[in-house]
Amino acid sequence: MNPSKKMKEVLISLALALIIIGLAYLGLQATAESPGSTAQRIFTLLGGNILSGGYIQGMTYFAFFWGMIDIYAIKKNIAKENKGYRLKILPTHERHLLLAKDLVDIHLKASNLERQSTQYLLTSLIKKACIKFRTSNSVGQMIEIISIQTDINKEKAESEQSNIRYLTWVIPSIGFIGTVLGISSALTIANSGDMTLITSTLGVAFDTTLISLILSIIIMWFFHALQKDSDELHAGMKEYLIENLVNRIEV
Repeated sequence: MNPSKKMKEVLISLALALIIIGLAYLGLQATAESPGSTAQRIFTLLGGNILSGGYIQGMTYFAFFWGMIDIYAIKKNIAKENKGYRLKILPTHERHLLLAKDLVDIHLKASNLERQSTQYLLTSLIKKACIKFRTSNSVGQMIEIISIQTDINKEKAESEQSNIRYLTWVIPSIGFIGTVLGISSALTIANSGDMTLITSTLGVAFDTTLISLILSIIIMWFFHALQKDSDELHAGMKEYLIENLVNRIEV
């Protein structure tokens, strides 16, 4: 991904995290005269008590929004790649057979479309398949190059998702760190005998874990949906070429 685009994602994620933390802080201040109220508990849970542990929720929000923005960007790219089918480079009529000379026209059509509009994985795959058949005159080798290139595309797609996988791991980890810090602080002040302070400290500790687990569940759902869409994209391209190109060639 372009470094400037990645930096933009980081800044947007940071801004969103700060907005939520800021709103939680303002909400906590507004409910200061109603200690123990449900509203005050919610704002504390969201990280309104910034200095006493709310910054942990802020870090969790940052990782969550960054991951979600990455997921959205990749899903948008998958939607763009699916538009490649609209170019109708390959024949789809059941009785349409292809001769060797037809593959030259298909390759030329794919090349011209790439020069005129956005490049697609599908057009690139079609070009490589056509070139392989022209040089080897072998349907078997044509299928092999389609399979190899599809695997390469899948590996590149998985590499693009590496940041998302890391962030889905980081989110619950940050929550657990907050819990450890909270429990450690509670043990430190245990000798004071101030049960109110100890209870408050433990509450903050478990709040960080609760928020992180909730956000982790949400982002993992979207991430698994993304992986499904990505796998279907590459499997669909391979199936499309075998059905509409490989199986139609008259050797």
